[in-house]
Amino acid sequence: MKTQSKLTKNQKKHFRAEWTDANGAHVLIAQVRHDDECGNGYNTFSITGTLYGERGDRRDGSETTKDGARVYVESSGCIHDEIAERIPALAPFIKWHLMSTDEPLHYIENTIFLAGDRDCWGLRKGEFKQHTSRGPHQNGGIEGVPNWTLEIPDHQVRDVYAAEKPAPVLLEWKACGRTGEGKARELDAARRSAIWPEATDADLMQEPEALRAALIARHPALMAEFRAAVESLGFIY
Repeated sequence: MKTQSKLTKNQKKHFRAEWTDANGAHVLIAQVRHDDECGNGYNTFSITGTLYGERGDRRDGSETTKDGARVYVESSGCIHDEIAERIPALAPFIKWHLMSTDEPLHYIENTIFLAGDRDCWGLRKGEFKQHTSRGPHQNGGIEGVPNWTLEIPDHQVRDVYAAEKPAPVLLEWKACGRTGEGKARELDAARRSAIWPEATDADLMQEPEALRAALIARHPALMAEFRAAVESLGFIY
């Protein structure tokens, strides 16, 4: 899904807010970047911040307010709630955090997993899947052959005291596999993952292949919107 863009290794802008409350003076510095600093072969957009205050940790760094007061690091990283509140001009761009010039981070895989009710093994609650051979070291390298296990009581021979001879023990081959635990659907997280805030529950609760098709269909428009947002900040896309 990669779109045309111009790679750049260092493209950042900083935004600043200062205020005073009951806990003293505060400074928030937000960093917005759109570059290939990580060397992944595509530019990635991110918004992070560092919040300073008079009660912050002196060991983690400091900043000076416009009035000359020294403030210290209180928190940093993806402090998006603080950024949206104190630097509202950046609020519309937060949804693009970790968006790249090919797609949102694991766009299809993350969205389908979060929206679905299948666990990490792809199974719904109570659903059973039999193991099959795979790789060169199982079943002589022949893949896809079902796996069975022979259940032997206590896995050992034992003596029994009984007035009459006990009935024969029936040994049975049973399918060897995994029973799914399922998971709760995380529809709000799926909307954020897909950057699809207007998606209805029905949109997201489609079968995985239908949802995959819907995500692919909306991808070009999503990328066009992202490019417009990046360029509106004065960045090279």
